[in-house]
Amino acid sequence: MEPCPVMVRGNRESDRPYRNVDCDHYGECLDRALKSRWSDFSCTMCGAYTRTRFIESATGSDDYW
Repeated sequence: MEPCPVMVRGNRESDRPYRNVDCDHYGECLDRALKSRWSDFSCTMCGAYTRTRFIESATGSDDYW
């Protein structure tokens, strides 16, 4: 599944986390937002969330189950 960040306009009024910074795709989404000149983006509509690389770098292992 392809990551699909969405542009956020105006001020965010929610206290809920709206970016998955531990997602394997976060760098790609950040690049997309920068190239599109978005002032902010959200991961809330994305179904491509995975965090294997984050866990590998944090634990030194991909065996986290």
